[in-house]
Amino acid sequence: MSDEAIFSSLEIDTIGEIMNISMGSAATAASTLLDNKVNITTPIVKQVATADFEITQFTPAIAVDIRYVEGISGSNILILRKEDVRTILSQMMMTEIDEDFAIDEMAESAICELMNQMMGSSATVLSCFLGRTINISTPQTVPIDKLDEFKEEHFSGSDSIMTIEFTITIKDIMESRFVSVMDVNLAKEIIDVSLNFDSATMEEEIVAEPSPPQAMPQAPVAPTMDAPPPMQQPPAATPPPMADPGLAQQPPMMQPPDMAAQQAYGAYPQQQAPYPPQQYAPYPPQQYAPYPPQYPPQYAAQSPITVKDYDYNDFGGSSQLTPEQAGNIDLVMDVPVVVTVELGRTKRKIKEILEFGQGTIVELDKQAGSQVDVIVNGQLIAKGDVVVVDDNFSIRVTEILKTRDSLTML
Repeated sequence: MSDEAIFSSLEIDTIGEIMNISMGSAATAASTLLDNKVNITTPIVKQVATADFEITQFTPAIAVDIRYVEGISGSNILILRKEDVRTILSQMMMTEIDEDFAIDEMAESAICELMNQMMGSSATVLSCFLGRTINISTPQTVPIDKLDEFKEEHFSGSDSIMTIEFTITIKDIMESRFVSVMDVNLAKEIIDVSLNFDSATMEEEIVAEPSPPQAMPQAPVAPTMDAPPPMQQPPAATPPPMADPGLAQQPPMMQPPDMAAQQAYGAYPQQQAPYPPQQYAPYPPQQYAPYPPQYPPQYAAQSPITVKDYDYNDFGGSSQLTPEQAGNIDLVMDVPVVVTVELGRTKRKIKEILEFGQGTIVELDKQAGSQVDVIVNGQLIAKGDVVVVDDNFSIRVTEILKTRDSLTML
């Protein structure tokens, strides 16, 4: 099946550009985890028949399945060389891994965590691009020992699949390629949403715009003839002599059907004669006088608000110290003290400590995101949050502890 059978050249370029942008964000997340610059570029997009799909250039290979569970639906399977995975894990765990390593529980956990961070960042960019929330499930490694069984399990109902091949580079360590394989239905959904997003937004805006007023030309004066009693002519008022009483029965706002009829309609200007200024006499200013008194609750002038400075308590200052006391304080102001920030603690037996090596993970007694302790000369005085200022770790103090409280927490 050819590319033109399902996707046009514009659609193929669209899916390639979208995945290139999202994978660029994934490379940024990988750079943080690997502590080294990572680039993912140069996508090559192909639509191939499922029966013709091969991974000879990636053998032996490791596959990771990422499923989209919100916003779009489908599965995106990343296939990497096993040798590349070994290099990435060595950099991630800061230890050398044998070439014939097996994907054990620890290695699988590390791979899935790396892919979770990368594809989670990719989904965030994809959300902004498509204009909808995109979420993924936890990545899972899938066996790919037998390609036919792999295709039967993941692409059994598809005649064609979409492959997007990328170049991945880790500075001074490796340069290789991996492939993203997805069902054509998922690729079609991403393309349709991205290409139709602007037009759909414009349609919503058009629907949201208020329709132009249609009743403006239909606002007749004729209803004033049947208006409430204030509109009625007082008994003493009579029409002017020039007014023809018969014309009072004609609709005052009726327009002639054409220009000729308008010229023949010579009496039209006199039709307003039955509506002399006396008609509006029932609207004297005093009729509106009762309304202002009905508004005082919300419109009455409020009493002025008096604002005064806050009277702060006097806690005492250096001005209250004697000269001798102030001099004593000056003596200790320049004494250096050691400020230590403690992330957490743990207890281990000596034999466990002797087993420590490069890459060993030591679990502390605090959860991720917990506040850290600020200790001055061995005395716990405060708690705070870890922040980054100019590429340096810093502490934002959130709580100052009393002396007794800090002693009990040590």
